[in-house]
Amino acid sequence: AFLGDYTGDVLTHDEYLARYPAEDARYVLAANTDYNIDAVDQERASLLRFLNHSSEPNCYYDVRRVRGQRQKRVSFFTSRAVEAGDELCF
Repeated sequence: AFLGDYTGDVLTHDEYLARYPAEDARYVLAANTDYNIDAVDQERASLLRFLNHSSEPNCYYDVRRVRGQRQKRVSFFTSRAVEAGDELCF
């Protein structure tokens, strides 16, 4: 099932390192080698920024190009049935 899109400031790897020289960002999703989404600004970010990493994930994300734009769409989906109250992890 579709959960939503991971939203925030889009950063190249160099922009990420300039913003976080100690590489200590809390809500940055590295969607690929040079496409990072910084969801620290709660006004621009979705609630998906609170998903956690897990060795037993129940979610995954898919990175897709938006035709004619640099912007990509990073969408999260469930990978199995999820019950109310289950923690969402990828």
